[in-house]
Amino acid sequence: MIALFLGAILLACAWTAADGPQVTRITRPVELPQQVAADGYVGSKSCLECHADQCRSWGASHHRRMTQLAEPDSVLAPFDGRTMTLYDQSYRVQQRDGQYWVEMPNLYGDAEAAPRIERPIVMTTGSHNEQIYWFPSDDGSLRMFPWAYQIRAEKWMPVDAIFITPPRDSVARRPTWNHRCVQCHTTLPRSHQFNLQQGAEVAELAISCEACHGPGQAHVASERSGQGRGAIVNPAKLTHQRSSEVCGQCHSVHSTFDDAQAHRLDAEGCSYRPGDDLAKAKKLLAEGSVDQFWSDGMVRVSGREYTGLRASACYQQGEISCVTCHEMHQPVDDPRPAVEWANDQLRPEALTNQSCTNCHATIAADVPAHTHHALESSGSQCVNCHMPHTAFGLLKASRSHWIDSPRVERMSQSIDWNSARPNACNLCHLDQSLGWSANHLHDWFGQEKPDLPAEEQEVAAAILWLTRGDAGQRALLAWHCGWSAAQQTSGTAWMAPYLAQLLDDPYAAVRFVAGQTKDRLPGFADFPYDSLADETVLQERAAAMLQQWSKTPAPPKTRRAELLIDADGQLDQDRIELLRLLRDERPINLAE
Repeated sequence: MIALFLGAILLACAWTAADGPQVTRITRPVELPQQVAADGYVGSKSCLECHADQCRSWGASHHRRMTQLAEPDSVLAPFDGRTMTLYDQSYRVQQRDGQYWVEMPNLYGDAEAAPRIERPIVMTTGSHNEQIYWFPSDDGSLRMFPWAYQIRAEKWMPVDAIFITPPRDSVARRPTWNHRCVQCHTTLPRSHQFNLQQGAEVAELAISCEACHGPGQAHVASERSGQGRGAIVNPAKLTHQRSSEVCGQCHSVHSTFDDAQAHRLDAEGCSYRPGDDLAKAKKLLAEGSVDQFWSDGMVRVSGREYTGLRASACYQQGEISCVTCHEMHQPVDDPRPAVEWANDQLRPEALTNQSCTNCHATIAADVPAHTHHALESSGSQCVNCHMPHTAFGLLKASRSHWIDSPRVERMSQSIDWNSARPNACNLCHLDQSLGWSANHLHDWFGQEKPDLPAEEQEVAAAILWLTRGDAGQRALLAWHCGWSAAQQTSGTAWMAPYLAQLLDDPYAAVRFVAGQTKDRLPGFADFPYDSLADETVLQERAAAMLQQWSKTPAPPKTRRAELLIDADGQLDQDRIELLRLLRDERPINLAE
C-alpha cells in the first residue's frame, strides 16, 4: 500500500496578514488518495516492461493526465500571486517553495474561526480543455477550488462559468472529489465518502492501462515466469457490445441500482471488469431530465457517448463499436503529431467517410446521389448529417453518438418544446427555417412533413434557438455560429446581432461561447469583450456590438425574412424582442 502525504505543510494554526483579516492555514498532514495495488491491479509501470510503444501513446493521451498530483509538470494555470474577485470576495493564487497555494474565503464550513483560509493545491483534474484544482478540507475530503483554468483561452475562470449552470450570487457548494470525480477519473476507485477518515483509494490516479484491459497481475506473473501469455482483456478482440462497454463504464449516463449497491461501490469499488456485461454492474439510463437528455431521448451532455451509441441501429443491428472509429494507442506509423491524435484519438479513416462506407458500400459508389450535396462539401460528410454536434460540455459542442438520420420536429410540440434536439440540417444551414429543412427531407427522402406553426416555417431555426431556447440550446447554437462548415454554408454577415444578445446572457458559459464565436466573425475579432465583466459592462458591450454591426450595410443576400432583416437591411427589432420575451428561463444544469 502506498500512501501519499504532504507532511511538509504542517504550519502554524493562524496568522494575520499585515493588510488583511486573520487567515488560517491547515494544521495537519494532507492525506491524498492512496494508490493501492489491490484486486489484481498492479499499475501501469508493470506494463512498461513489454509494451513500450503502447505506454508511450498512452502517456501522450489525456486519459493519462486526467488526474494528477499538483506538481510543476502537471499544473497548467499561472499561480503567480494574482488576486481574483468572485461575488465580491477575493482569491489569491501563488507558488511557494515548489508548492501551489490558494488563499480564499472560508466557504466550506471548516472548523476554524478565521474568515479566510490558506490551503495547498494538492491535485488536478483535466489537461485538455480545462483544469480543476483540489485542496484539502478538515473533514478529510478534497474540495474544488472555485476557480478553474480554461486551457484553450489561457484564462482563469470561475468553476460556475465553465459549466451550463444557473446563475447565482454566491459560490456553489460543489461535490467533493471523493463523491463524484473519483468514479471515472481514476482506475479502480473506492471513494469511501461514507468513511472519510479512511480516505479514497485507487489503483492508479490516471485512467490507466487496467481501466481498459482489466487487472494485470495474472498476466504479468505469467509473462515473467515464462509460462506464456496470462489472461488479459484486449477490447479490440471482444464482441462489439462488450468492447464498447469498456468505454461505457465511464462514457454513459448511469447510476446504481439501489442504496445497498451505492454503499458497496463506495467501499469496494465497482464490480465491473473489462469484458463483463456492463448492465449487470451499472444501471444504464436511456431517459431522464432536461439536464441530461433531449426530448427524443438523446443525451445532450458530452462524455456520454456510449448512451447514444447503444441506441443506434448500427450498434443494435450491426457491429459498430467505439474502436471502429477510435484507437486508444497511436500506431507508430501514424504520421500525425501525438498532440493531434490525442485530441479525439480517432483512426485516420474516421476523419473521412471510410468508417461508414466500409459497411455502406452502395452509398459509397455514388455519395452525392444519397446526400444531395456536392461530393467535397461538408454536406457529403456522413458524420455531419448522422452524428451532428448536439451534445454540449467543456464549453463546446460535440458529436452525437446516436447515429440516426436527420428529421425535423416542431419546437412547440409540448410544454417542454425547448428541449427538442436541433436537427442536423439546421445546424449547418443556420440561415434556414425548419420548414425549409422539412421540405427538402420530404422531397429527397419521402419524410412526412411535421405540422409546423407559421413562425417555424418562416424564421431561421437558429434564430429561434438563439433567442427563445433554453441555456443549453443557446450555447449550442452560439458554438455552431462559429463552426466553419456552418459559416461557409450560411454566411456570417447576419450573425452579429444575434450573438450580441448573448453577450449579456445570464449564463456565464453561454456568454463565453458567444464571445469565442464573436472572434470568428469578420470585423469583430478585435471587438473588446470579457464574458466575466460586470452586468452593466456586459450590457454596454452587447449594445456596442449591435451598433457596430448596424453601421455596415447588410449585404443583399442577408436581407431576408428568415433572418428578420428587411429589404433596407434593418433588423425587425420588435419581433426579435418578442422572441426574447419567450425565452425559456427554466434553470438548466447540464450534468457533465
